[in-house]
Amino acid sequence: KDRADFLARLSSALDKTGGKCLAWCLMPNHFHLLILRGKGTLSELMRRLMTGYAVGFNVRHRRCGHLFQNRYKAVLCEEDGYLLELSAYIPLNPLRAGLVKDMGELGKYRWSSYSEVLKPEPGGIIDRDYVLQHFGEKRKEAVKKFQAFVAERSSKQGKGEYSGGGLIKSMGGLANVLAMRKEGEKELCDERVLGSGDFIEKVLKEAGEKPERKVKVEEIMKAVEKSAGVKAEEILSRSRRRSVAAARARYCYLAKERCGVSGAGLMKQLKMSSGGITRLFYKGKELSDGRR
Repeated sequence: KDRADFLARLSSALDKTGGKCLAWCLMPNHFHLLILRGKGTLSELMRRLMTGYAVGFNVRHRRCGHLFQNRYKAVLCEEDGYLLELSAYIPLNPLRAGLVKDMGELGKYRWSSYSEVLKPEPGGIIDRDYVLQHFGEKRKEAVKKFQAFVAERSSKQGKGEYSGGGLIKSMGGLANVLAMRKEGEKELCDERVLGSGDFIEKVLKEAGEKPERKVKVEEIMKAVEKSAGVKAEEILSRSRRRSVAAARARYCYLAKERCGVSGAGLMKQLKMSSGGITRLFYKGKELSDGRR
């Protein structure tokens, strides 16, 4: 009953703030949410959720006082690529914690968004269409690819690790730069940033810090040209030839991973949709991992 109430309040808070939930998981003593903010702020959404739930919990269990003992932690995540990783990372928590023994059981676990993606029910929490659009245009195919994506991540991910542009702990005035809270709310959460080099650089620049860029995108293109035997003009074209498509995928992955090129930048350069870039990124990752 407590968990059902929590989800009902989450759904209500999302409706009132215009947010979208892209992944969620309820654990015995904490929870994980992946939220795409709407017109309202994250702090407004969390205040509605946590305060309302705490009041209801205290009434049901005839108790008083604070329910949540620690600050909630918020990670500012760049949508391109990293958001997709979190859509798998978050619902895998029950498996990592031993609450379920395998992916089959996770698919039946009521308190994780994984089962909701596979078999949606009325009153669902996540924006299923938003998540699945990154895995394919046809629904059944997208669900199968999502399932395979999560299964792959379950065998590779370490505890609490995020790969890619970096996980940067917030410092000092970064909260104001991120514009996630109003003045006076600094002690409510511990914020971090997860994203590509460009995204992190943009945030840290406002905070008075400047990360170093390791590799130039031109160097990546030349390296892919040389290793694949394909010219840059072909990589940037719409050619579907297997060797060209593979080179394009590797370029997409390396440009984002090593240089921090944003998804929007790759969309413009390669003339592809957001979902297309996401799929290309992971294809490039598979090819690059296979060559190591």
